[in-house]
Amino acid sequence: MLVDLEPGYERLQVGDRLDATTQWCRPDMLPAEVVSWDVPVHVERVATNGSGKDDWIAHSEGHFSALLADWKESEGRTAISGSLMYDRYLHLFHPVVPTTRGRILRRAVITREAHRTPAPHGGYSVNPSGPPALTERGAVPPGRTVTWDCVELVTEAE
Repeated sequence: MLVDLEPGYERLQVGDRLDATTQWCRPDMLPAEVVSWDVPVHVERVATNGSGKDDWIAHSEGHFSALLADWKESEGRTAISGSLMYDRYLHLFHPVVPTTRGRILRRAVITREAHRTPAPHGGYSVNPSGPPALTERGAVPPGRTVTWDCVELVTEAE
């Protein structure tokens, strides 16, 4: 599961239990090691509060529920590929917020090449580019920057 690096981010540890608000991230620009392929789900349309748009939620046989951003298919049984993404601020933008419960088995980070540009008043800005790579643990390889924290999660029944 990808973990956002937004403000308020707390580092998750192996063994932690979490109740995460989740959405589904498509496999584009993810390293193959974090992609789950053809996961059977039931997709449900959920009306939002007056916005005129519907949200789509995927439920996976009691293992997880996730918001499907930009879903263009219909309701019912299907298979999706990608990765869960823990977004602790999902509730600010969506009235229905699916959750996934589980225990963390392992931690890693996803890195990309880091192009550092000096800032006028010291320091630098980082522009990630190139394909993502999974780094299990330890120091981030030289010339790379962390774009996602990620955890392997054993899900619990909803």
